[in-house]
Amino acid sequence: MKASTLAKLQQAALDGACQLFYFDQSGFSASPPVQRGWSPIGEPHRVFPQPHCKRSVLGALDFGANLLTYHTSKTTIKRPDVVQFLEQIARESTPGLTTVVVLDNASIHHNIDQETIDRWFLEHRMVLFYLPSYSPEPNLIEILWKHAKYHWRRFVTWTKENIDAEVKKLLDGFGSDFQIRFS
Repeated sequence: MKASTLAKLQQAALDGACQLFYFDQSGFSASPPVQRGWSPIGEPHRVFPQPHCKRSVLGALDFGANLLTYHTSKTTIKRPDVVQFLEQIARESTPGLTTVVVLDNASIHHNIDQETIDRWFLEHRMVLFYLPSYSPEPNLIEILWKHAKYHWRRFVTWTKENIDAEVKKLLDGFGSDFQIRFS
């Protein structure tokens, strides 16, 4: 049932009848995820990790416009960060259109004050659409995170001095330098 509802919401977003956002958080580490590597014969492959150099990212993928809104943080994402980010999405939503935000069942996505949820609906026509447990596949922003980490990211180790600029360059490149077709 959720899959058929999502398909209808996607079509409505493409037709301009609503705004559909796929929301989730992710993390970027200074050392790229190593899936394969090479080195000269006889020498081990070396990647030098920067252990305390990570960034947490909250992201919302606007399905109809194919745009990414994001916020980076040097600290772990907590529920108040999620609420604040969703508040931003609500304020920036198109007036007069219903805004649907698709979320997974991470604990920090739940237990949002009912007053806040009601206010988002009344003031901004924004509703939250929770996916079933253990089903990340329908959340299309997961595909974006995968591409950003494993395909678009340059295979270099970031430092404390350049991680913010590199994450910004990577995520700002979505839609122009980096694209995904969700059809």
